[in-house]
Amino acid sequence: MTRFLAALALIASAAIAQPNPPDEPTQKKIIEDARAKALNYAKELPDFICRQVTRRNEDPKGTNQWKTAETINEQLTFIKGKEEYSTITVNGKKSDRAGGVMKSTDFIDYLTWIFDPKAKTELSWSQWDALRGHRVHVIGFRLTKENSKFTVSKGKGGTIPVGMFGVISVDSESGAILKLGLIATDIPATNPVQGVAIEVNYEFAKIGDHYYVVPLKADLHSKEGKMLIWNEVEFHDFRPAAAQTASK
Repeated sequence: MTRFLAALALIASAAIAQPNPPDEPTQKKIIEDARAKALNYAKELPDFICRQVTRRNEDPKGTNQWKTAETINEQLTFIKGKEEYSTITVNGKKSDRAGGVMKSTDFIDYLTWIFDPKAKTELSWSQWDALRGHRVHVIGFRLTKENSKFTVSKGKGGTIPVGMFGVISVDSESGAILKLGLIATDIPATNPVQGVAIEVNYEFAKIGDHYYVVPLKADLHSKEGKMLIWNEVEFHDFRPAAAQTASK
């Protein structure tokens, strides 16, 4: 959580000299182009297979003493917008139990929830930045609980709706969304789960003969009592789903 907040603070900082911001009409076009990309993202994804690795980290006393509770290695098959998981190993041992804390479709849902016009999300161009060799537009956003589909856990069961705010990084050349960072708002003080913050990253990957923007990694932070929870999710080894089918 601390790392995530620090990253947001760096993004918001204007300490480094930057090029002049685009004029207002251009800023509006950047946001609307990003909206179009976000709402069409699911349609642009090909059928693919990849490996998803999830590390569940815990800090029981909230003293920045992290321990990895388990590492889950799964195969993800994504075909026609639907996903199927099969667990390969848990902590290095073969296993067939269900595993991860995040689904690949979450990378689609977050974008849809934010950019859906019905959500009435406040969106504004913030600044230029650099991300993994890309020059990006940073767009700030805020979504109220009343219009949000984002939920957080109530602890042992169920979820509650919450709002969110954060930043989105958009590649200035392709218009692709490359990063989304959000912090949950309006969590009741009595809710056992607090401090929910999520960062998801997207990147170009070659699948077959073409490059696509696919999930790269995600960090999910939350707090339950004194315990801090940090889940890391990474995606590797993308390949066409047809290649798997042909090999059977």
